[in-house]
Amino acid sequence: STRSTRPVAYLTRTSWTRLRASNSVSAGAFETRGRTLGDEAMVEQACQLSKTQFGASPEIGGCAPGRVNLIGEHTDYNDGFVLPMALENVTVVVGRQVDGDICTIVTSAEGIADDQRVLRFQRPGPDAQLQPVEPSTLWQNYVQGVLVSFDQNKGNIPAFEAAIATTVPLGSGLSSSAALEVATYVFLEQLCPDLPKKTDQEKALSCQQAEHNFPKMPCGIMDQFISVMGKKDNALLIDCRFEN
Repeated sequence: STRSTRPVAYLTRTSWTRLRASNSVSAGAFETRGRTLGDEAMVEQACQLSKTQFGASPEIGGCAPGRVNLIGEHTDYNDGFVLPMALENVTVVVGRQVDGDICTIVTSAEGIADDQRVLRFQRPGPDAQLQPVEPSTLWQNYVQGVLVSFDQNKGNIPAFEAAIATTVPLGSGLSSSAALEVATYVFLEQLCPDLPKKTDQEKALSCQQAEHNFPKMPCGIMDQFISVMGKKDNALLIDCRFEN
């Protein structure tokens, strides 16, 4: 069980129309229910990275926060209670749909080698199913795992270009992986607006499945739940004894 309201920030098409018209970037585009998830510097960095890499401005996007845990270490996969809270540190994913069958993603995250910053692959579908790569810790596993859990390789995801920027330090214990997964999921929701919408719980479980199947990390549900459901000035009590 959970006690929360949604924090996941959407860059709506209306917001992006406003941003393009003003030729500026505003953290206000990320405000949801009184909470600003989007660090303005990260929004601007992601948009600039997109323009530099692809020569075009992004049209859609989303973000998700990292987290700290106050009580309950390792109990989210041992039928216990956890009490995490979302951080102001966020991961931002911005991009746009493109013609063709090739998806391209670039990241500016620190700690990633220069020759691994750009990821290109054929858009997933029945004849182009994505598979985990080695080593399992490569960041592309977290992104591609979400693409697969989002659409199950059915071919509904169009080709796209995307840029990723983050203030969640990698490998710091602040759940950079869940922030990346949830931000990617939100981006895909904007990319595929005609697909059925999922509940917050379904989104979190889908991102958990992505981490299980691609990076091969048998994590509990805490990180994805707080990244999807956290609320400003609140902790999130999660009873992990029952999936619902």
